[in-house]
Amino acid sequence: MLRRFGVVLIGLLVTLGMVGCGSEELQDNTRLIEAFSEGRTGIWVSGHGEVVRELGSDSAQQRFLLRIDEGLSLVVRHRPGEKGPVPIERGDIVEFHGRYEFHGGGGEIQLTHADPSQPGGGGWIRHKGTRYQ
Repeated sequence: MLRRFGVVLIGLLVTLGMVGCGSEELQDNTRLIEAFSEGRTGIWVSGHGEVVRELGSDSAQQRFLLRIDEGLSLVVRHRPGEKGPVPIERGDIVEFHGRYEFHGGGGEIQLTHADPSQPGGGGWIRHKGTRYQ
């Protein structure tokens, strides 16, 4: 009985240690993948993906290509805020919340900036623990 209690206690401490280390789950891609599969557009989604490459960004808009899964890649269009453009590199994992616009090749995520006129106050991008709005 005491031995079983010790095993449970160790398991609990390990779990608490993992929570305390700040390990967070990535944003779920389910709604985004369903929107793509159904050809839906103009809906707010959250998700995550791997940076494939940056695409012709300028001071008004940062654009980059994300691979969501083997069958879906999309362009993220981000308007840099006070923190400036997201400092991405190929292979980085980026989380996002924005409006999905469908097209046959995958689609785009737009409105990833704070905007009180949008549902939930607009969108965001999270990269290496920093949130960009």
